Formats: sequence, C-alpha cells, structure tokens
Amino acid sequence: MTGVLAVAQLPRLAELLFDREGAVNYVVQGDTSAKGEPVLHIHLTADLAVSCQRCLERLPLHLEIKRDLVVVAEAVGFDPLEEDDDTDAIPSAGSLDLHDLVEQEIVLSVPMAPRHPENGCDIQPGAVKIGEPASPFSTLARLKRPPN
Repeated sequence: MTGVLAVAQLPRLAELLFDREGAVNYVVQGDTSAKGEPVLHIHLTADLAVSCQRCLERLPLHLEIKRDLVVVAEAVGFDPLEEDDDTDAIPSAGSLDLHDLVEQEIVLSVPMAPRHPENGCDIQPGAVKIGEPASPFSTLARLKRPPN
C-alpha cells in the first residue's frame, strides 16, 4: 500500500510540530521472514517543521524511515536478538490501522530536542525580539548600579 497523509490527519504528530504544513509519504509492503512469520516493510518520508529548542523558530526536518515489523500473535514470544537490529515486533490484533501505524513511526522518529546547527539560530542568546518586553533582570541590574 502506498499513500500520502497530510499532517492535519495525524493529530499526535501535529502537536509536536511548528505548524501543520507537510505530509508523510508511506509505502508498506507485506512479506514473510525466514522463519515464515508475517513482516511489514515500512518506508516513510516526510518534510516537516519543528520548533528549534534554542530560538523557538521554525526548523525544517526531513525524515526518511525504513523499518521492518514482524507481526506476532504475542509480543512476549518474540526474540529480537534472533532477528536484524532494525526488526521490531507488533502484536496482531485482527486488523491494523495503517494511518495509526504510520503516525506512530513518525512520532517516534521526531527528535526530542531539535536544534539548528551551532550558530544557526537567527536569534542569538541574550537578544530580545522587537516588541518583547525587556527582561526584568536587566531592570534589576540597572537599579543595583551605583549612581555616577
């Protein structure tokens, strides 16, 4: 199955992003493992925007995810050490919500604290944006100075 999902269709992902622009392209193929277990080969690409944790401005984020998921009757019986490092297990539940699976994989791949590269932020530390009030600590510093 292939398709494109807009970020607006993925509410958990939208909460993590700077804006609701962007889309997720997905390709999901079914197969069987060497042991005869059902496997889903997932390939996701997305161009999104997150908030930089330094400057809180827009940070473009390109994700490309390739993952193999073994579908098992119970996740307890799955031994990941016997499989490839990129292989995880999901329990079979009779039916699979593909949009939910795609959203989970993207959410797990978004960095926890994304940042522009060093010195890549438009706002330098200590700078105040126009229209923002000055720091109350700068006012205190002026009050503490002895008169000339």
